[in-house]
Amino acid sequence: MTTLPARSHGRAAGWYNAGNVGGGALGGGLAIWLADAVSLRALTGCVALLIALPILTAVRIEETPIPHVAAWPRIVSLWRDLRALVISPRTLAGLVFFLSPVGSAAIQNLISGVGPDYRASASEVLLISGISGGLLNAFGSLLGGLFCGRINIRKAYALSGVLAAIFGAYLALGPHSPITYGVGYSGYAIAAGFAYAVFTALVLDVLGPRRHAAATAYSLLVASGNIPIVYMTWLNGLGYKHWGARGLMSVDTLANGLGGIALFIFAAYVRRLWVQGPEPQLTERTK
Repeated sequence: MTTLPARSHGRAAGWYNAGNVGGGALGGGLAIWLADAVSLRALTGCVALLIALPILTAVRIEETPIPHVAAWPRIVSLWRDLRALVISPRTLAGLVFFLSPVGSAAIQNLISGVGPDYRASASEVLLISGISGGLLNAFGSLLGGLFCGRINIRKAYALSGVLAAIFGAYLALGPHSPITYGVGYSGYAIAAGFAYAVFTALVLDVLGPRRHAAATAYSLLVASGNIPIVYMTWLNGLGYKHWGARGLMSVDTLANGLGGIALFIFAAYVRRLWVQGPEPQLTERTK
């Protein structure tokens, strides 16, 4: 994805995340259906095929042959490229977005457990937080990719927090009923997919056309985005412990809403880092 032109980052991020969460939802739902329809032995074979067959499509990808180079010069080039990434003001600005609670979608980790609080049956919880939620995640991802192609990615990132806050507020303030649970979480799932896409697009935007450390640098920045998921899941859990489902949803709503507003302001402040263009890359001479 880092080899694509900047104008394609949003669409690439949208389709990447749609395939990730949508495929997970459909594959998981298919596995659950098979568990009720076939024997355990047949199920293990079917699951193995579900894993193996998509992998085989990788043999159809055409890659440019990599010339043989000694390992040590490659390690040195990788280290220099990573060092340039870490100390870059653009990367530090990106980390403000990635480490914020915006886009963490932490309610998703707890939503199935609060179904009884909304008087939702087990089948309703399975449908809403399972297959339906995953497909809505995929739809939100495509929507986020579309937005990233039309508006500033940093503002789209902030917008994802506002969207999550809207549906989190509905879950917090609405009556405890299956309708609130279904409508509120469906909207939140779309907002979460939107956030996934703009997160990936912003990671690609921060990286730029990197020569030697694209995969490593991408993994490091994506890993930083897991930190808010951890602390927001913990904070949401504290909200539930003290004030029940309304407390859980309120904590997430405040974090996403206030965080989204703060990021809108910050996006305007760091605009000059992106106006200046991508970070300069290592040349053959500096290698």
